[in-house]
Order: sequence, then C-alpha cells, then structure tokens
Amino acid sequence: MLYDCLLAKSVKTPEAPRESETLNGHVLAVLGAARSIVDAVGADCLDSLGLTASIDREVLRNALLKAALLHDLGKANSHFQRAVRSRTARQALRHEWVSSWLVMRFPDLDAWLFQGDSAVVRFASLCAVLGHHLKVQDGSAIEARDGSGEVVMKVYGDHPDFRSCLEIGTESLGLPKAPSVHDEAVDLLGRPLGQLRSWFPEAADQHSALTAEEGRFVALVKAMLVAADVIGSALPKHGLDPSDWAKTVLERVCEAHDLREVAARRLGKHAPRAFQREAAASQADAVFIKAGCGSGKTVAAYLWAAKHGSAKKLFVCYPTTGTATEGFRDYVIPSEMVPDAALLHSRSSVDLEDLLGGPEDEASLRAAALDTLAGLDAPLAICTADRVLGLIQNGRTGLCSSPALGRAAFVFDEIHQYDDRLFGALLRFLGAFSTSPVLLMTASLPENRLTVLRDTLASSGRDLHVIEGPRDLEGIERYRLAPPVKGPPWDVIERNLADSKKVLWVSNTVWRATSFAKEATRRGLRPVLAYHSRFRYEDRLKRHNAVIHAFQHQQEPVLAVTTQVCEVSLDISADLLVSDLAPVPALIQRLGRLNRRVVADAPVVPGEAVFLVPASELPYGSDQFSIGEVTSWVNALSGRPVSQADLAAAFEKGAPTEVPSSCESQWLDGGPFSMAAPLREAGGSFPVVRECDAPSCVDKKGRVIREALIRCSIPMPLGPVAREYGGWKRIRSSFVAPAERLKYSKEWGAEWLNR
Repeated sequence: MLYDCLLAKSVKTPEAPRESETLNGHVLAVLGAARSIVDAVGADCLDSLGLTASIDREVLRNALLKAALLHDLGKANSHFQRAVRSRTARQALRHEWVSSWLVMRFPDLDAWLFQGDSAVVRFASLCAVLGHHLKVQDGSAIEARDGSGEVVMKVYGDHPDFRSCLEIGTESLGLPKAPSVHDEAVDLLGRPLGQLRSWFPEAADQHSALTAEEGRFVALVKAMLVAADVIGSALPKHGLDPSDWAKTVLERVCEAHDLREVAARRLGKHAPRAFQREAAASQADAVFIKAGCGSGKTVAAYLWAAKHGSAKKLFVCYPTTGTATEGFRDYVIPSEMVPDAALLHSRSSVDLEDLLGGPEDEASLRAAALDTLAGLDAPLAICTADRVLGLIQNGRTGLCSSPALGRAAFVFDEIHQYDDRLFGALLRFLGAFSTSPVLLMTASLPENRLTVLRDTLASSGRDLHVIEGPRDLEGIERYRLAPPVKGPPWDVIERNLADSKKVLWVSNTVWRATSFAKEATRRGLRPVLAYHSRFRYEDRLKRHNAVIHAFQHQQEPVLAVTTQVCEVSLDISADLLVSDLAPVPALIQRLGRLNRRVVADAPVVPGEAVFLVPASELPYGSDQFSIGEVTSWVNALSGRPVSQADLAAAFEKGAPTEVPSSCESQWLDGGPFSMAAPLREAGGSFPVVRECDAPSCVDKKGRVIREALIRCSIPMPLGPVAREYGGWKRIRSSFVAPAERLKYSKEWGAEWLNR
C-alpha cells in the first residue's frame, strides 16, 4: 500500500496530520532543535569534555545536523507507516536500523550526505542515528521480529516525502542536489539489512581505534541527538517551536547574586563560618568539603557556586529523592530562586504539590512536569545524582539533559552514600567532564575513595582542593556511645520520654522498626511514630512531615521509630538515639541526628547513643559490614564523650584500603552500540499498588494518572512474592497486589500476608 503522506508519529487523523506529525515536519523540528543546541551550548559542551583543542563547534554542528536529518528517514517504510495508523500492526525492523542501513545500501546517498567529512564525523552521526532509541546491543540484534504478518517490508525511497526530506538537507545543511533513491523491498525471510549487520564488526574496530577525545565526541553527538529528538517530538504538542524553546531554556543560567542570596537566607543573622568563607573564596573548580552533619556544608556549596556556577546551569545532586526534596525545601523555597529552580526526581511532582501548595503554582507547573526535558530548563536543578550520573549509563533523563550538563557546575552531596557502582559512575563523569566545576561533599570519606578522586582529577590536570569543616563544631564532644546490647533499652527510653525528651530509634529493617514501634505502643508509650519506606508515598510524605514537626516544633516528648530513611533526609535533633549496629558510615549519619543543635563555646551535655545487636547483617551484605567489627568500633569509642571528628578519624582508620575503580560506561564506551545499564547496584524491592487504589490511578479512558500512581505506590520486598507477582496486573511499572496478599495501615505501613 502506498501512503499519500509519510508520518513520523501515531496520529488520530492520519489523513489530515499536523505538520509536526509528518516525517518532513518532524525532521525539520529536530534539525531546528539540534541547531539551537549547538549554537547555544556547543562550545561549552566541547570545553566541558576537554575537546576544544581537537574539535571545533562547526565539526560538532556538522555531525549532529546530519544525524538529525538521517535519524528518522527509516520511517519511510511500509511497516512503520502501517503501525502509526493501526495499534495492532507490528514492525519487523526498527526504524532507526533502517535509517542507518540506507546510507550503506545506497552509496550515492552516503557520498552526498557525508561528502568532505572525516571518518569520525560519519561514524559519530551513524552511531547517533542507530542508537537514539537505545535498542542496539550488538550486531546480532538486527533481525526481523515476528508478528508483522508479512515476508517483505518496502522502503519508500522514491516517495515524494522521502525526496522532500533530502531536499531539506540541501536547503538546511548546504548540501548539493540530492541523489535519487529508489524503492527497496527488504526480504524478511533472509537476513535483512545485511549491510548494516556487516558494518558492526568494522564499527567496533573503528571505535577501538579512536582517540579518547574522539570517543567523547562520538558520545556527545549521540547524547545531543537524543535530546534534539525528544525536543522535536514533545514541544510541538504544546504549541511551542522546538528551535526557539531550546535556545531560550539553554540560555537561562544562574547569577552569582541569586546563589549568594540562597546562602544568605539560610545564614540569617549569622556570619559565615571560616570553612564557608574558604569555599566562597576558593579559586579551585574541583573542591571536596569534608564537614560533619549540621555544620553548614550546603551553605558553603551555594557560596562556592556563586563564584563557579555563575553564568552556568547548576545541578545540586543528592543521593536520594528524600534528600533532594529536603534540599529544595530548606534552601530554595526560602530564597528568591523558586521561579528559576526545579526539583527533579522520579516523585518530585508530588513533593512539589506538598511543598508549594498545589499544582496550580507556576514553579510547580513548570518544574514538576517530570518529562525528560525538565533538566534543560531551570538555571538551578535540585535533583538526585541519577539525573546527572545517569548519562554515564545512557539513562534517558541524563541524555536529554546533556546540553545543559555541558554548560553546568555540579555539587554532589553525601557521596559516602554512593554504592560501588554509583561511585564508579561518578569517577567516569569526573574523568569525562574534565573542565566542569565540581564540588564534592560528605561528613567522612575513606582514604581510598579520596585517593581515587584525586587521581581521576589529576589525570585531566586538576588538583582537588580539600576544605575541612569547622573544627570548633566538629570537636565538640556531643555524643556518649554505650556498648552494644542485645535487647531494647526500654528503661532508658521510658526515662527520656518521661523527661519530655525526643527519642530517635533506627532499625535496619522495616520488620524490626514496626515490631519495636508496636511493642512501644503496647507498653503505653506515647506518641510513637513509625517511619519507613513501606508506606504509600503520599502517606510517607505525611509521616515524614509529622516526624519533623514533632522534633522541631513541639515541646512534648516523642518516639520516632525509623529505618535508614532518617539518615540524611531528616533535619532533626534527638536527645536519645537507639540504633541497630550497621555499617560505620550509616552509624555516623544516624549519630548526626543526635544532639545536632549544639553550638561552640557553650556548655554541652553529650547525647546518649545506645546500639542494638541485630540478628543478622540484613539488609546489608556481609561485604558491607561485620557485626563483630562494628561492635569493636563502637566499644573503642564508648565510655567517654566523643565528637564528630573522633567518629570520622575512627572510621577512616579502619576503612578498606583497596582503591575503587571507575565503571564501564554504556555512553562513553558504547560506540556503535547503545543500551542503558543500571546506575546503582540492584535492590530487592519493586513498586506495588494496593488493589483498592488501582482504580484511582487510571482515568475513565484507561490512561494512567501519573501523580496518582506515584502517591499510591509502595516499594515492597520482592522475595516473598517472587514466584507469583509476574501474573499480577500492572499499571506501568507498578504491580497491583491482590488484597489477600497485602496488609496496610497508615500507622504501620505495608506488609505481605501469608497465603
């Protein structure tokens, strides 16, 4: 069947599509977005990746625009055109495979498109086209898929719309008259697209022969095409011109006085501490701040950013969604930067409604759209590390944010919380973005990790400037650690509550936390707040806020029984800490919630910390901590008042000595292959929705209501239902748990029921 109009998208009225839905219109939109990206930030991106000396902006423009012209030409085939007109039709071959194959099948087209270009430019363009949907693992993937119902796929090389696309190249890229390309019947019963399949071994060899700079150039073109394609697809739906939008948002940058104002609002009447002044004055664009909990690291970060993030985008990266939200709550909302800031993580639309008072708020509407382009817009992005480091493993939000990342400064907070995989991604990022200003922060870091950070930066000619936290604060003897015990210290807890004290109890597992909280309630202790991850997200937000309010604004006693969620997302100060033994960095973070508000030059009564011996190392692996070794660590510090400096010194003395290594990067190392890879080590939970909540997550037409799904989702352990969950209904990535398998209460959270 010959179609009068070639489409690029599924449309409701294929006989009368909008221009942006046609193949020609989409190619023009993506070309416009690509051109604006290069014009706005091309030079910055080349500089950030250390490519300015070897590659100029015109080379980047040439490679990207030719990839943009070619990327969807493969949609001019009978299968794709049928599929966008019918929901039941299936393609045998992906369109981006066909796009790349065209220049190999038709030498005249290849010669016309890449005439005068270096082999590296052609290679970068082809890799970008082939991988812009992240579906190429190796050459063996190029096979016809079952279900198309046909044995031949026709490529419409002679279609007027195909010829019109080539004419766009003549007009927009300054190419000569385009060659003729005839229709082609692709035999699906043989080994289709044989030229492309044969190209992969050659491409792998070519990629291995590239210099390090050429490899980063190829990766940059691949990322920019993904961003341009998403811009060209998403913006016309909202009546926006992709070219104008890309230019406008990429030119929005931070100003020094705004960033200083964020710090000033937090400081209030207090003068900056010495280490904060050192950060503000530092000329170094690679800095590590080592400072204890509650010392003011984030204020120092904004003061540093006022110098190194001015006229740039600024990404402030936290290890978890909770810490990102708290960073937005505590620093951005009180400042005047709300209109220029975005909270970016997987659940931030819901968090912003809670923080800003409703979806009608202007900042919420813009920043919480939660599409993959959100990282391009706001000058200041408060996000999880995944938003930035995800680029290293071809995470789609990272790829779509890549034009902004090339014109950015970065703050990575709480880097001690990074698992080995995520820390390896940080090393690859620092090695690739070799001139981008970067600030790393944490309370304590093993010497082996600090060493490899220094070495990674040194490989690109940078020194790591280390700034120590306030010694007067970190030297205050604010804790008194008791030797570990096996049973809960109810007498100590009851005595503190009777004295109207605040008690924080941290357990390693949800089961232990809820068990202890229920036992405290049975003993008549009031009030008891259980807080962990296994609540519906909207209930978790309420519980989070309730804990903060009870500790910060109420005079009455409170017992909060939590899990690891308290370690970095709760800005509270407890009078008594009860904690399971855990990895030492986790214990240091938990102790950071104890006696947190002490000040220098004032009398201090050390806060008491009692540690419980858990039955096992769960949920940590035996490679992460040993109960016996941590018991010895606590015993060595018990019986006397200790400070944050004492904790850090004891931790660093016993930390592992083997040097961590950077990770393999799907983005930097993939070359002709493009797949996404996990950024973090695998966890044991998966998202679940209660059966009674499922109807509220879809509208009358069966469309998913994203915010409702986020609010209702519960992360649950996979093990107890591993053999059955595959048969449950799904709403996107969340599984609908049958009512007879899941017990839930707003007080205690969720737990699996036995059959």
